Amino acid sequence: MLRIEKIHSGEQLTIDPRESAFSYGAGIFETLQVAEGYLQFWHRHWSRLKASALHLFSCDLSTEDEAATLEAIKAYCCDSGQKDQVLKLSLIVLATGPVLYIYSRERTVQETSVKLYLNEAHPINENALHVGHKTHNYLENMWLLKEAKLAGYTDYLRVNTQGELCETCIGNCFFIQGDQIITPSVETGLFPGIIRAVLLEALPIEETQIKVEDLLAMEGCFVTNSIVEILPVIEIAGISKQTALSFSRNALSEIEEIKATLKTIAKSEAINLF
Repeated sequence: MLRIEKIHSGEQLTIDPRESAFSYGAGIFETLQVAEGYLQFWHRHWSRLKASALHLFSCDLSTEDEAATLEAIKAYCCDSGQKDQVLKLSLIVLATGPVLYIYSRERTVQETSVKLYLNEAHPINENALHVGHKTHNYLENMWLLKEAKLAGYTDYLRVNTQGELCETCIGNCFFIQGDQIITPSVETGLFPGIIRAVLLEALPIEETQIKVEDLLAMEGCFVTNSIVEILPVIEIAGISKQTALSFSRNALSEIEEIKATLKTIAKSEAINLF
């Protein structure tokens, strides 16, 4: 039976350092958005958490666990009184059984556009055991994200070991090429985000392998994750033989239309917590 723990502001968590969740980062997490009192894409997040729990820990979460978790989220948000927040779920398996922690984190400053830097020095291993799962082994992502920001960029655009475009440190990427929208396929080793899945269902987007040299033919780009949702990319630096690839503002209107589509879908799937 899943144990659910709510960690409110000012409270702390105690864990035995001998537990694998502490010593090896054996845990999985989801980051969810609560906007105007509505929980975004709950069932999608839960399905992904459930699939990872079963695959990585042989932990089969039940429909009763889902219902109990949603009730705990409602109680957590009502207790805090905050109708706009970034919610975190972390699942670890202790010696006593699985535990799901509910807590929140600070919302970072919301940017309106993105500058990326192509990073080929630290490729993603598309054959890694944890590919496709959002685990607590997140040090590399956070280290590289910090490095990118210190260099004056929003994030890195990362490649895999085959030199194929993959994702950013914390999100998925899409490219506009003529009347097509393309995005790297899951075979590249990327983490398939919730917003990515929604857009693939709603729009004629092609999943494909994209090489670094293909970037020069792109006319627009945007990045996605559950918190920023969709942000246009205005520049990608670090491409061989030129300092940066800048995108015209012609793609912005198309990206705005995609954002409107996402907003409509998000509203249809949102759950009122208050």
